[in-house]
Amino acid sequence: MYLWKCWRETRAFCIVFLIIAAAAMPVPAALAEGTQLVEQFGAGAFQSAMALILSGVAVGLGAISALHEFDDDTIHFLFTKPRSRAFFFWGGWVVGCAELLVVGFVNVLSGWLTLSRHSRHPFTAEVFAPLKAQQFVEVIVYSMFFYTLTYALTAVFRNGLKGLGASLGVMLGAPGVAIAARLRWNVRLPIPVNQIGGLPWGASGAAWLLIALCVAYGAQMVVERAEV
Repeated sequence: MYLWKCWRETRAFCIVFLIIAAAAMPVPAALAEGTQLVEQFGAGAFQSAMALILSGVAVGLGAISALHEFDDDTIHFLFTKPRSRAFFFWGGWVVGCAELLVVGFVNVLSGWLTLSRHSRHPFTAEVFAPLKAQQFVEVIVYSMFFYTLTYALTAVFRNGLKGLGASLGVMLGAPGVAIAARLRWNVRLPIPVNQIGGLPWGASGAAWLLIALCVAYGAQMVVERAEV
């Protein structure tokens, strides 16, 4: 019941991005019919559009999903219920995470079918050569990390703008901190969600997701100890 409530409160945002994700490749491809642009640049455009769309969904869902439950107007109602605060925290996170993955799946399917239509040998032609599984996984990991970070910070601050601002500050400020550490102390800090040291990219992605979940768990502890 609670998961359904979370879906109802975020479904308008999710549906809009589902439409965008489904149309991101077919519409430009239809407009470029007969120009060979899809064959030449379709793969790169596909991955760039996916990264842009999922980043927007991650930021929006992270702020909206947590804001509906943890702003000052609703938190008094939730925290007087027999359910634990952790249930509300992770329930909202799960629904937003599922919506993010569904948008990603729709975008990948739409883009893949569009590129196949412009290929003589669907799913095996050179038009798919630039596509690499690693790049898709990196986009998913980045989006999941960004979503979880935004959700956690919004829940802690109980304010969508503050949570979003803090999340953007972390994601945009991390490269500057890493550069400063390398120049000043010759220390190479990993930047979310770049490859960590010599770890394989799969293990590195899993490590970043684990870090994101640890951040979310820390936010849950703050929420559980918050005064109503």
